[in-house]
Parts: sequence; structure tokens; C-alpha cells
Amino acid sequence: MYDMIFDREKYGDSSSAEEMIGRSSGGFSAVTESRKGPDIIINDDPYDLDPDNKSVRTQSIMSKASSQQQLKRSLKSRHLAMISLGGVIGQGLFLSSGANLNQAGPGGALIAYGLIGILVFWVAYSLGEMSTYIPVSGSFTIFCRRFVDNSFGTMIGYNYWATWSVVVASELAAVPIIMNYWPNELPDWAWSGISLAIILIINMLGARSYGETEYWFSLIKILAVIIFIIVGCFVSGGLIGGEVYGFKYWSDPGAFPNGVQGIFDSLILASFSMQGTEIVGITAGEAGNPRKDVPRAIKNVFWRIVIFYIGSIFVMGMVIPYTDPSLLKNEDSTSPTSSTEVPHLTTVSPFTIVFSKGNLDSVAHIMNAIILITVISCANSGLYVASRTLLALAQGYISKRGVPVYALICTSLVSLITFSTFFIPGRALFTVLTKLPGVAVLITWCGICIAHFRFRRAFKLQNRDFKDLPMTAPWHPLGDILDVIVCPLIAVFTGYKYFNPPSAVGMIGQYLGLFLCVIGFVLLKIFTKSKVIPLKDIDLDTGRSDISFEPQEIPKLTGPWYIRSWKRIVIAFT
Repeated sequence: MYDMIFDREKYGDSSSAEEMIGRSSGGFSAVTESRKGPDIIINDDPYDLDPDNKSVRTQSIMSKASSQQQLKRSLKSRHLAMISLGGVIGQGLFLSSGANLNQAGPGGALIAYGLIGILVFWVAYSLGEMSTYIPVSGSFTIFCRRFVDNSFGTMIGYNYWATWSVVVASELAAVPIIMNYWPNELPDWAWSGISLAIILIINMLGARSYGETEYWFSLIKILAVIIFIIVGCFVSGGLIGGEVYGFKYWSDPGAFPNGVQGIFDSLILASFSMQGTEIVGITAGEAGNPRKDVPRAIKNVFWRIVIFYIGSIFVMGMVIPYTDPSLLKNEDSTSPTSSTEVPHLTTVSPFTIVFSKGNLDSVAHIMNAIILITVISCANSGLYVASRTLLALAQGYISKRGVPVYALICTSLVSLITFSTFFIPGRALFTVLTKLPGVAVLITWCGICIAHFRFRRAFKLQNRDFKDLPMTAPWHPLGDILDVIVCPLIAVFTGYKYFNPPSAVGMIGQYLGLFLCVIGFVLLKIFTKSKVIPLKDIDLDTGRSDISFEPQEIPKLTGPWYIRSWKRIVIAFT
């Protein structure tokens, strides 16, 4: 790992980047796309190199591009703005956040989300810096192969594809849990099947369809969270419902019921809730103007973390005690193994509970409907991201609408495992489906920061001008180093509790993804014989957005503070 990050001299003479790539088994094929306006060349495989003359096979790339369809740049600025704010807010926040409250208490949950939020903030900016400079479809999957090592990038890519495929399955499995809030006659598997059909149709219609759908879905989610925070504060103060809660649950039953251990145990679920920030990097390959739109979307990450996650957990902690039985399934509350094996299955969303405590039962029904939309929306985003990631790993057929059809079908087939959750007693599989992405995304974040660290070092070693970067990550290299150290520690050591007493479900959910990543990486290294790319050989040009492109000057906002605030909102969402 040290050699991979810091590029020891022994790699300088061992193998060139082109020779490593020649051994790849990833099955990439090049796609180059140009568009009118600012000259941006997009190459989905920056590794299509000639091992004889060590140069980019430009003619081959262009001929391939002319013979097949490419992804279309149909995502607008408003699409990216909304996707970055609310595109991947799903059951992690609206449904499973009650488990964090139950495990760590109101104070511990705030700390857990705050710690993961810091990691996510740096990951988002690191990815944004690379994605705006080289806006390729596949994003960090390409960057890890290009700036680190071919095998490492392939492992990160398949890990990320598997992560979102499992997320789609877990979101679909959550749909019947939400629907059971209302009396209905349909079996659970039917609700999941209907939801899968809906998101598959949306994605088959192309990126524009996905972007437009997620724009409105995200707008609904954002408004719901804001209304929830406002109403929750009123309920806590007694202005709605009549009972004053304040911070009484912080003292009785307590803010930190399990101390440091409770905070530690809830980090995985917090990472599961916050995953998806990196989706902005994936959309860069289909953004109309990535140089302008992606930085704006990345900057929304801070507000997403502070308002949506920290704010929501804060309100929940004021109104709902961590001992509230509604936060757990009845069958789990009586099971002797429920506290360790199934800590995150909730009967009712904490959002719905808050409205019910304010005697707003009719509004609670509306909120539950919004939560249903939220879960379907997150599954929709998961299918989009997974299909684009798989497309970058193994270039396949793209329809006239710019849809990676085979990648979509393959991802949808993986999501069918959600139907197994309805036939396995105790919902053990649902537990695994929720825990696996929380651990796997930590591996992805670590990979992004390793790629960014080497990107910056190569940029400096090759005497590039940092002014050419459309955006820069703050506090480099502190953020990269922190993520590279902390993410693996969380992934490995938060599963200690599953060994005493032993919990098969917990161990599988915690360590299956880690085991497969390590084994996959080792096998790739053995069969491809790839080595870490020397910093001096890292390609910083292929696929780069034209550095001569002059960014549009942002007009100075004038007027009173409320007028300036309104203008900022209009700019962000239009």
C-alpha cells in the first residue's frame, strides 16, 4: 500500500504505464466524444495505448468512436445541482437512521454522522478536482486505473458496481416495509417488483430521463427534509403537539447510552447513509459543461451534510428517545440476538414518528408517501450509477438514446436478490444487504483519495500549472491522508463485536466485501502482472477538458441579504 501511494523508485524502471495496461483483463474499449462549444475530448478508456510506440492510438480511438454510439451529454446544471443535494438520499436517512439513534443515542449519532461527514467532504472535493480536469464517464474507476495501478482500479470499479447493485436491492427490499405502514393486500415481493420495473423504465429512456426524474424526486426529498427539521423543532418546543421535549431525552434516557462503543458501532450505518456523494463524479461524463457544473454541484455537498444529515439526526434526538420501540421490528425487540444481528430494521421511519408525536397524523401519512418516493429515487440513482460504472469496466452496447443497455440489464439481474429477503426468516439477508454497502463504500472513498494523492504528485512532478485545475481540493494532502488511514480502520475494526458473541450475519455483512476485494485484487495482480504506474508516466492529458476554456464570470450579487440569498438559491437550482 505504501508503494502504491508514494511511488517508490523501484517502480520507475520496472514497467511503463503502457506495458501494464497492455496486460489488462478489464476489457475496455475506447470511446471518444466531442461536442460543440468548449473543446472537450472524452475518452472512456485512457489506457488504449500502443505498446510498441507508447503513444495514444488516436486514429484507432476515433474510428471506434465513429462506429458506435456514445453516452450523451444531456445532464444540465440544474440536474447536477439536485442530484448532488438529494439524488442518493434514501432509506439510509429516512428509514434506517433510527438504528443509529438506538445504538449511539442522540449525542453519539451526531458525532458518528459528523465524523463520516468530514471524510465525505474531502472525498467529494478530491473527486471533483479530478473529474473537472478529466471529465470521463466512469470517473474514479478510470482515475484509479490511470493514476495508481490497473489491477487496483479494476478492483475499485467492480467493488463500486457491486456496492450500488446491492444498494438497489436493499432499497427495493425497503419498499414493502414502508408500504406496510398502510393496510394493503399485495405481497411484499410485488411491491419490490413494481419498483424495479419503474426504475428500469426510467433508466432505459436515457440520462436525460434519469436527470429530469431525479430533479423532481430530489426536490421533493429536499423540501421534505427541510419541512421535517422545521416541524421537528416546533414539536420539540411544544408549539406543535403541546408537549415540550427540548433536550430531555439527552438526560433521560441519555445522550450516549453505549459511550464510545456506541459511536464506533454506528459508523458503518452512517457511511451507508452518506454514500453517493461521489455520484457527481460519475455524472461528469454526461454533464453538458462539467468544468462549470461539477464544481457547483460539489460545493453543495457541505450543505447536504450539515442540513440534511446533521440537522435531521439532531431533530430526531430531541423528539425521539433512543429506547423508542418503534425504532425496531417487534420480532427483533424480543429476539435475544436482535441487538447484535439486526440493529437497523425499523418499523416506522423516524421522520414519520416525529410528525405523529406532533399529532399530525394526516401529515405523517404524507411523509410516509414521500419516504416511499425517496427509497425508489435512491434505487433509481443506484441503477444509474452501477450501470455507468460497469460500462466503464467493460465497454458494451449503447443504444441510440445513449443508454448502456446490457450494463443496465446486468445490474438489474443482481438486484433480483432482493426477492430472497422475503423468504429467509428473520430478514437476515436484509441485514447483510444494508451492511455490505456501508463497508464497501469506505473502500471506494479510500481508493478515490489514493488516486487524488497520486494525481497531485504527478501534476507537480510533471511541472504542470495548478491554475489549470478548474477546482482544487482544500487542505491537500491532509484530507487524502486522513481518508486513506481512517476509512480502512473503520471498515476493519467496527466488526469486532460480531466475534463475541459470534454472529454469522454480522460477520458476513461486515467482512464479505472486504474479503472479496482483497482476493480479487491479489488475483488481478497475479494474472495481469500489473505494477504501480510511475508518477512521471501518468497520463494527465488524455480526456482532459480544454484548458484554454475560459469559465464564465460569476456576476456579483447585490442587494439586501435576503435578496442575495434568494439569488443564490435560483442560481443553484436553475
